[in-house]
Amino acid sequence: MDSANWREMLPALIFMAVMLLFFWFVIMRPAKQRQDRHTALIKSLENGDKVITAGGIYGTVVRVHDKTIQLKVAEGMVMTVDRRAVRRRQSEEAD
Repeated sequence: MDSANWREMLPALIFMAVMLLFFWFVIMRPAKQRQDRHTALIKSLENGDKVITAGGIYGTVVRVHDKTIQLKVAEGMVMTVDRRAVRRRQSEEAD
């Protein structure tokens, strides 16, 4: 390829690079940050934490296991849910 062809392709290459950067900062980076925050939340769950599940169930963590937690949702009512189902702590504001 000679330099004339490169000069013709340069605007298209710059446009593609700008679009890739835009895609990264608008889509990929925020998604990765949300995923990292959720992973940190799941790892930090302790007994007594008040949480909200992805299904909208409010409860208090009674016991934490490797992959599940026991969630007290009412007096005498304890549910076992997957740890990944915890959306956020009740004290945190919505995303």
